[in-house]
Amino acid sequence: MLDMIRSETHPLDAPLPPPPQAQPADVALFLDLDGTLLDFAARPDAVVVEDGLRTRLRRLRTALGGALALLSGRSLQQIDALLGLPEAAAAGLHGAELRRANGRVSQLRPEAERLEALRDRARAIAAALPGVLLEDKGVAFALHYRNVPDAAPEVERAAHELLRFGGAGFELQAGNRVVELKPAGVDKGVALAALMLEAPFAGRVPWMLGDDLTDEHAFARVEELGGVSILVGERRPTRARHALADPAAARAWLAALADAAATQPMEVR
Repeated sequence: MLDMIRSETHPLDAPLPPPPQAQPADVALFLDLDGTLLDFAARPDAVVVEDGLRTRLRRLRTALGGALALLSGRSLQQIDALLGLPEAAAAGLHGAELRRANGRVSQLRPEAERLEALRDRARAIAAALPGVLLEDKGVAFALHYRNVPDAAPEVERAAHELLRFGGAGFELQAGNRVVELKPAGVDKGVALAALMLEAPFAGRVPWMLGDDLTDEHAFARVEELGGVSILVGERRPTRARHALADPAAARAWLAALADAAATQPMEVR
């Protein structure tokens, strides 16, 4: 499963150029959080939101006529707690939770008894892997090995064991020192495509900023839609056509876009 996920990307030998200058009136902006807007931390609950980022995102969303969405493996509740933008469109849990621009929320909820059995098995698996952190997302379960990177082979084997236990309806998603069991058929590309069909995103050019394997689905969909894909960091291979060095560079790029957008503000639709 993980090999199949990796094979969906293709290598690019040449360095990726920086993203071009955006025209705010035409942009539909999609943003990942961890590793893109936020620097990684030892634990998911230890990330720090840079001063001014919330205000900048709010200002940018207004200037883009509401065409800004957050796409994350985190839940909608966590996204809102971090960024303070509960009115923004967002995909949580890789799209298992989707909040549209009009505020309507849809959620994919596997059967409760099955989830409880998976939760018990995930806890047992994580307990047998010293240093590995289990993140229980309700409908998804992530095995983080950021603090024990050498444990990657053991974590991958454990994730496959969890997948076999979960069976049909679940799939594995590899990430930056994490492997996650999530509901099948949802990803950031599916969420992005759904949002692009509706106002205020429809008719605009999609731009996606992301850093991880979980963002490759969105990069692929952006490519299909004639948009701009931007990798944050040095990970390869990727479908992205442009790159920014790190989250600090991504935040600076957003600040410049916010400044440009301020000269042609639009009302949120």
